[in-house]
Amino acid sequence: MNEHLARTQSSTQADAIGFFGKLPTHGDFVSSALGLRLQGELDQWIRGGLIALEAALATEWRRLFHATVAWRFVVGSGIWAPGVVAGVLLPSRDRVGRSFPLVIAAQLQRFSGQLRDLCEDDSWFTAAEALAETSAKSDFQMQRFVEGIKRLRLPLADNRSTTHQSATASDAPLPASLWWRINPGTRHGKGFRTMAAPTVEDFVKLVTAENLKTSQPSELAARPVVAVAIEAVESVATPQSEWTMESSHASHPGTRLSLNADALLVCDKPRIFAIADGVGDGIGAIEAARTATQILAGIPEREALQTLVQDVRSKLSHAHAILRAKGTNGEREAPVASIVVAALFDGRFAAIWAGDTRCYLLRDGMMRLLTRDHLDIGMRRMLGRGLGLKEQFASDIVMDDLQRGDRLLLASGPLSRTLTDRVIAEILIDAPVDHAADALIQEALIANCRENVSAIVVGAT
Repeated sequence: MNEHLARTQSSTQADAIGFFGKLPTHGDFVSSALGLRLQGELDQWIRGGLIALEAALATEWRRLFHATVAWRFVVGSGIWAPGVVAGVLLPSRDRVGRSFPLVIAAQLQRFSGQLRDLCEDDSWFTAAEALAETSAKSDFQMQRFVEGIKRLRLPLADNRSTTHQSATASDAPLPASLWWRINPGTRHGKGFRTMAAPTVEDFVKLVTAENLKTSQPSELAARPVVAVAIEAVESVATPQSEWTMESSHASHPGTRLSLNADALLVCDKPRIFAIADGVGDGIGAIEAARTATQILAGIPEREALQTLVQDVRSKLSHAHAILRAKGTNGEREAPVASIVVAALFDGRFAAIWAGDTRCYLLRDGMMRLLTRDHLDIGMRRMLGRGLGLKEQFASDIVMDDLQRGDRLLLASGPLSRTLTDRVIAEILIDAPVDHAADALIQEALIANCRENVSAIVVGAT
């Protein structure tokens, strides 16, 4: 009686996005907006799958379960719910350590195309995965998670493929569900299909399939984050023990691209932080960004901020000359990158930049932009300055005293084009420094940032 009522009511529901499963911050199941039928189907399938998983893997099941990467799925109409269900599933646990997945899913009541059409909306699945992964962070907040769910758009079918596929639909039986995961290095998908409702054996496949988390990309250019951590070098610099600095950094290719042409420099001695944003989405862009950060990494400690700034500008000019030289043979244009550098010394800081990478200062709860984008006026967005861009290199600089509690944010251009200043400021205020960069990038992915996006957050105490 109740089951029949639940099925009847669900058929009238509108398209919606919700979640179900367990979170480390809660003692039992959490759910929202999925409806009784879908929640019941998920619960029954997952519970049976966990039992089968333990039977298959014995004492190893829990370790392998939590080593599993996120899976994406599309399940046909009438199987788990009246409409099509698309979503992501990743391992999780509750507050007392009981293992169970977390699922974010969209119910599409009126979708009538082929399931594979929905698989093409990579940006939606990427954003859903990023949101789900926040549940494992130590600063996870349920309210922010729910707000992120509400901001997710519905997944869209790729209309370009619908006509061709519908013409051949009668040639082969249609799958009941599709399951795939994304290699973080190549951004290529790999998975399986089922011709009927997913079984507990299919759940076991999610865990026993080759684990992508432990794999390493074979090509350096395909790595999603390029960060250079600098060890201390010997020098006679003045001690700065009265200031304590902490930082975090994060970078992501975005929801459209597979290559990340951003390069990050995080250096403690001397205190130099930089983001180089390669222009374009090819190998030349990656080359430009890495050239800049690798040259900046050679700066030794100094006895004054002014000397440190002179070193930074000299190294940037050197990087510019190298990039310009790569374009002199006429076979290709010189690689180009935007750059922003923050140098900190003895209670003062300097921001040096060229292009549209930015530096923000958060002080006493107020955030202000310290840099000004170097753009040429025209019909398209074009850089006015940058490494390798023009014959002569020119950068701007701003200097100021540090105050305890200040936070500096270095950001690539797409971050500020995706998130409003208010959202950026709220994250800088609310998130601990060691999680702030991750929080910014995750919020950008939820907002469907399609380009490479990077952030470095530095806190002074």
